[in-house]
Amino acid sequence: MPANKRIKKTTIEITQDQYFFLKEKALQLQKQNKNASIVSIIRDLIEKDRADWMHKGKKK
Repeated sequence: MPANKRIKKTTIEITQDQYFFLKEKALQLQKQNKNASIVSIIRDLIEKDRADWMHKGKKK
């Protein structure tokens, strides 16, 4: 990993229902990309949702 790349650690709290939804979605996506881990897929889903939410907030 390059020295200039920063590692970001984020902790979120979600409900059991949200976790179940994310896990099911991640399992579906993992079937398409067998090399991806469930954790990395869930992280990508959360980051995408956060970016979409921030983008919508800036439009208002």
